[in-house]
Amino acid sequence: MPALTLIVTFLFSLFSFSAAHAFEARGMDKPASFIVDPATGVYYVSNVAGSPTAKDNNAFIARISADGKLIDKNFIRSGKNGVQLDAPRGLAISGNHLFVADIDAVRRFDKESGKPLGSIDFLLLGVKLLSGLAVDTDGNVYASDRFGNAIYRIDPAQNFQITVVAIDSRLGHPSGLVFEAAHKRLLVAAWGLGKVIAVDLQGNILQVHSRQFKNLDGIDLDREGNIIVSDFTAGEIYRIKKYSTVEVLRRNMVAPAGVSYDFRNNQVLVPSFDGNLVFTFPLQR
Repeated sequence: MPALTLIVTFLFSLFSFSAAHAFEARGMDKPASFIVDPATGVYYVSNVAGSPTAKDNNAFIARISADGKLIDKNFIRSGKNGVQLDAPRGLAISGNHLFVADIDAVRRFDKESGKPLGSIDFLLLGVKLLSGLAVDTDGNVYASDRFGNAIYRIDPAQNFQITVVAIDSRLGHPSGLVFEAAHKRLLVAAWGLGKVIAVDLQGNILQVHSRQFKNLDGIDLDREGNIIVSDFTAGEIYRIKKYSTVEVLRRNMVAPAGVSYDFRNNQVLVPSFDGNLVFTFPLQR
């Protein structure tokens, strides 16, 4: 077979796989975050399933297979097997641990079995609403307190010790977080500012892009390092290329919350908070 034909066939197969892999899962209940495990391709969805700020122990985390089929809607369910979950938002995976931001605690679960592994209590720090989670290249976990205008670091190597990265009104009610390894900093979806900002590991706050959005919620990076961010109120998802050009990826959505990027399948993962579903769509160049 000629080389050109091989290349065309490969590209067609790659596109076809991406398009075929896109999926939708209904029956969620206020899904706030939707992530993929890069090691296995399995997906996890946090569901508030009640008041977004109530400690009502009435929430769950769903698990979806790598081929997009709902494995277990109640993979982790509050009130079962000793699980405490009130209003889970941000999710992050480090090693075999699934970390969950849950109002004033970050809870840990075994990502394979769902077994609770412990809880990191932020109550004495006066946190108000833990929202986004991110993991750096050393395995440290970062958590944003949206209403408390703060970002914290959790060090698993030091018995999950908590330290302050930044507490500052200029954080603009930080929601989603992603660690940008190239610059060793966090990119932040600032809900109240309606902007994407950066926070280095010393707590310095930097402007990344001047565009004013409405209420930014989720944030992630694609294969090229472009920023993907969701606007909960506007119902839109954007890609910011090279920190400058803004491209609208999707419009007219119902409350897109903690979006993320699936590197393996080159697709965006979208939880519709008020639509009670999650879905994916392929990311074009």
